[in-house]
Amino acid sequence: MGAFLWLLADGFGPWEAATSYEPEPDWAPQVNRDLAAIAEQFAPDRRASAAAIIAQATREFPDFDDTIMKLCR
Repeated sequence: MGAFLWLLADGFGPWEAATSYEPEPDWAPQVNRDLAAIAEQFAPDRRASAAAIIAQATREFPDFDDTIMKLCR
């Protein structure tokens, strides 16, 4: 949960983090200072950039997107 808070604080949501699809051309993450304050309060030891969190999750759950898509069909 702590890593997820930092992901949100860095301007990423579940869709951007969980998919391997390219974002819309005009989309750019926006740091959210309010969410960063919450992440700092509840998960200061899990602080990491969105890129690092996504890379770690991709290594830990390489088939996540395919697994979820199979459940949705």
